[in-house]
Amino acid sequence: MSDPVAYDPNWWRAAKALSLERREREAEAAAAALAGDSFLIVTEGVVTEVCYFQQLRAALRLSAVKVVVEPGDASEARHVIETAARLAREQRERAARGQLAMDEPAGYDQVWAVLDTDVSERHQRWPDISALAAQRGVRLASSTPCFEYWLLLHLKHTTAPPANGAAAKGRLGDDLGDYSTNADVSDAAIRRILPAWPIAVKRAGQVRQYHHAASSPAPANPSTEVDRLAIALNYSAPVYARKIHPSAN
Repeated sequence: MSDPVAYDPNWWRAAKALSLERREREAEAAAAALAGDSFLIVTEGVVTEVCYFQQLRAALRLSAVKVVVEPGDASEARHVIETAARLAREQRERAARGQLAMDEPAGYDQVWAVLDTDVSERHQRWPDISALAAQRGVRLASSTPCFEYWLLLHLKHTTAPPANGAAAKGRLGDDLGDYSTNADVSDAAIRRILPAWPIAVKRAGQVRQYHHAASSPAPANPSTEVDRLAIALNYSAPVYARKIHPSAN
């Protein structure tokens, strides 16, 4: 007679971990791009975000015609989304009129808006912002409370919620030793941390799993979806320049 199998009261933890891992792989696949895809990235910030994606574009050997970084018309989420939709529409219209240069894409394969959620959350507008983006066909690379949390994940894993965007920027400055939205300071800071972007992607996924397990309401503080955009840019890059490759499983 075989020995009885001991009951494990925590059997559900392994199943839950596998479920979260599967969800993350599916989410990663949804954001993935095809090699050579053209991007329109519209940013809320006019310094740090633009600097970051310009440097990431260069690191991934993406040509300027594949990734366009355009600061939005105004530092407000709705305006950033509407700007992205308008620029994408104008690109298609110019293509229809035969007004594009030979190296310009006829249309953008992926259109993204890079947003902070702190102001929208404070005014309880985030559900409307998400709905507007879906309506306009714009993907969101949002960060809570602000983009600097994404940068902080290049340095360390943390789920401690900053009180607001200013607090998140302060934490980044503490860890970097020197950070501000001054163009030169921001450029130097990003050059220092950019090589760790694949690590930041992994940490962002772990933070998302943490909030999922805790049933945190969206947008969870802190959290970021910028990793989705980074993954998509990575997959659109030449194979030799990619830092992240699809999982074999």
